[in-house]
Amino acid sequence: MSIKEKVARPATSLDVARLAGVSRTTVSSILNGDEARFPEATRDRVRVAAARLNYRPSSAGRSLVRGRSDTIVIALPNSTFGNNLQDAVDEVVALTQPYSGNVVVGFASATPSQTVAAMRALRPLAVLNFGALSSADTTALEDSGTIVVPAVRGTSSSQTISDGGIGQFQADALLQGGMRALWFAALSDSRPDPYGDVRFAALRAYCRDRQLPVPRRIDVPLTLEGSVGALRSVVSTGEPAGVVCFNDEVALAILAAAREMSVPVPDSISVIGVDHIAAGQFWAPRLTTVEIDIRGVVRDLAEELKERLAGGDPSPSESANLHFRLVQGGTT
Repeated sequence: MSIKEKVARPATSLDVARLAGVSRTTVSSILNGDEARFPEATRDRVRVAAARLNYRPSSAGRSLVRGRSDTIVIALPNSTFGNNLQDAVDEVVALTQPYSGNVVVGFASATPSQTVAAMRALRPLAVLNFGALSSADTTALEDSGTIVVPAVRGTSSSQTISDGGIGQFQADALLQGGMRALWFAALSDSRPDPYGDVRFAALRAYCRDRQLPVPRRIDVPLTLEGSVGALRSVVSTGEPAGVVCFNDEVALAILAAAREMSVPVPDSISVIGVDHIAAGQFWAPRLTTVEIDIRGVVRDLAEELKERLAGGDPSPSESANLHFRLVQGGTT
């Protein structure tokens, strides 16, 4: 027996059309969502025939009928990411299977206009914005018929929607042991950092709302020499400080600098990170950090996307802080 004889040929739209007694165009229209103009009996015959033949319409056909593809784009800035990114992508793929043919990761281009143009060219089903798009970029894509999640709410013009409450969560943890001056430690490397500015702005707002001293910022390279230089700015004030770190790697760089400079932790400086990476739990004292349930964050985005695809308006998110968990260590 030949290989050709062993392998069954997949059903085509022509096979479905013959079985249902309709034209191929009718099959394509009904199975790709453009069914309103056909009698219910015709629609039923086509669906029954497709089910009997185990026929699946092509994504190309759906794109032609709908004017957009089945692709969901995860829009990311050209920045440095931790280990949460893969978990986020996996969760997007799992939760969008009912209405997405594929998920692609798209990094921001050199300019916002190039980024928007690249997204438009894909004609995606939707774009999940993980910080690559400003409010203006989001509006431009929405105006051209592309759904962007999360939606722009209010009049925010920040690069991302907000820091999601993580800065407040970190600051609260630092101040539980008593009042101290707050600093934000941003990551300094060769790539742009759209998140750092937003996180620092959120920390400034936190301090302003509570009538606390204005926080200061240091940019921390992931080298011992660079982190020592950054920490000198903090300890030179002579007052106890709480350092809100961009992530655990920045926090570990600060702790390494403190050890090099014989700065007591947490007495002179207290330090908190984000991400709960394994390396932070091997440090002495063990790093206090924030664990983010990135899958929970993506579930919220997927729920908003589902509402938008059904024609509804985006509901305001009320569960941001529910995705954070304090991992108490010895650095606060």
